[in-house]
Amino acid sequence: MRYLCAVLLLTSAVPSFADIYKWVDERGVVSYTEDLGKVPVKYRKKVTVITDAPPPAAEVTETVVEQGGKQKKPVVEQKDVQKTPVLKQEKKTVYGGKDEAAWKAEFDKLRSDIKVYEGELAERKAKIANPGTMSRGEYLGLQTEVKRIDEKLADLNGKLNALKESAQKAGVPAELRK
Repeated sequence: MRYLCAVLLLTSAVPSFADIYKWVDERGVVSYTEDLGKVPVKYRKKVTVITDAPPPAAEVTETVVEQGGKQKKPVVEQKDVQKTPVLKQEKKTVYGGKDEAAWKAEFDKLRSDIKVYEGELAERKAKIANPGTMSRGEYLGLQTEVKRIDEKLADLNGKLNALKESAQKAGVPAELRK
């Protein structure tokens, strides 16, 4: 329990920097939010994602007053001021609430899973092609595995087709859907 409290205290002190979403409506009004869910659906395809940088360090300004009430020019000291990058604008186009990288990752994962199961299916079918080297129980077990793999492949292909349809509706470019 103490460990959990210590972790919570330490993590709460760490500043968090989130992405900022920018969009322009039909009247030309520019709006910003940190929550993609607050962007109206009709503008999500045209959202610009701005990666938030840490706030700049504070400057310390001193005014020196000489005897007699005359002021000298202000002295500006910069203490431990790090060069902070300007807000870096990355143009991440968002489709249906996900950026291109998320869509690509989903397609790649499904296609990778399909290839793995296709390889397993080919392996099992090659073993079944030579039934003379195995017992009846082994042969029936392989048939059951082939059926299970076929069902899994059908499920994955269905998911891939559904993802393609969803991507097309969201306006994802064709080269990402291939």
